[in-house]
Amino acid sequence: MRLLFTGAAPWVNSGYGKPLRYLIPLLHQAGHQSAIATYYGYSGGVANITIQGAPIRLYPPFKAPYFNDCIELHAADWRADAVITLQDVWLLENWADKGFAWLPWLPIDCEQITPPVMKALEGCEKPLPMSKHGEGLLRAAGWEDAQYVPFGVDLDVYRPMDRQAARKSAALPDRFTVGMVAANSAFPSRKSFPEVLLAWRDWLALGNEGTLYIHTLLQPKYEQRRGLFFPALLDSLGLEWATMDDPDGTGEASVLFPSQYRYWCGDFNDLTLANLMNCFDVLFAPSQSEGFGIPILEAQACGVPVVTLNITAMPEITFGGLCLEPLQRTWELQGGWRGLAGVDSLREAIEWSADVLCSPTGRLHYSERAWVGAERFGWQKVVDEYWIPILEGVTA
Repeated sequence: MRLLFTGAAPWVNSGYGKPLRYLIPLLHQAGHQSAIATYYGYSGGVANITIQGAPIRLYPPFKAPYFNDCIELHAADWRADAVITLQDVWLLENWADKGFAWLPWLPIDCEQITPPVMKALEGCEKPLPMSKHGEGLLRAAGWEDAQYVPFGVDLDVYRPMDRQAARKSAALPDRFTVGMVAANSAFPSRKSFPEVLLAWRDWLALGNEGTLYIHTLLQPKYEQRRGLFFPALLDSLGLEWATMDDPDGTGEASVLFPSQYRYWCGDFNDLTLANLMNCFDVLFAPSQSEGFGIPILEAQACGVPVVTLNITAMPEITFGGLCLEPLQRTWELQGGWRGLAGVDSLREAIEWSADVLCSPTGRLHYSERAWVGAERFGWQKVVDEYWIPILEGVTA
């Protein structure tokens, strides 16, 4: 088949870019040809590139940022048999009427499907939710052919490593380390940064020591994106912090951030991120909601236990660690319920991590559970078990 994807450029380390650089080469091996209409990470003219031996054509946006004004033209130029969108569908306008078979590969990141998502999906060929949570909601809403298609993880890259060696390579202090890997692009913070920082302050106040490493930007990358201004938040909590640009400050600071220049430029590849994951004793990802949660899967593939929130897609990919109950529900702008992480339960989760996960038997138990669960999501398995049957059905 000739497939036209929409998403971020395949070199972008986001949930809308990274999956395509793994998926498309495997689909190429199975005989499918792919192009990407890139709404982020590439602009200019049409370009032909190769990723892992797979030839790919890149199409730029026109004036509308998400191809509402040109997707049918790109599809005709590529002679696409199907258009597969890897993005939020509520941004798309009347795509079922544009003359191609449309398969939206989409997140459902609330406890129900919001009205804008339901409206956008009208007339699509088949929705492909990336979580079982989303599949259940779509089928209950009348999409009986909705089919779960998860993200995957590169098990050759994201794998257990020696923790001390990883910390030396990353220049992180060799002490109890809680990690967070999440974008600073929403306000209020969907990733629960303020709640985790409050819990971290309270845990330190009990006489404990450690490092909270937050792999994100100190402030949003673009003016039009809302997010946190971390320096003001950290100063209000009285927390010592530093970035990895300041090697003299990393030893004393209890909160660390990556080099802001390197992060802004996207200079963290999968090998670097896998090494970083292996520095953590635990990954904290207690988001208000997740459509999938790639860092949760990647950390566990490295044998790193996780702390998540028992809402939306997170319970189904929490294999080793804790899945905390939300303190309460919160209503989001488009009309859906998300969850709030409780500061007290987060502090208790930090205490549990420092106690249980730093003991040899506890670490081994939860690390093995994490890795065994993540191993089921190798990209080749995802392609063989989900994508090949789906594409055969579309061809039929």
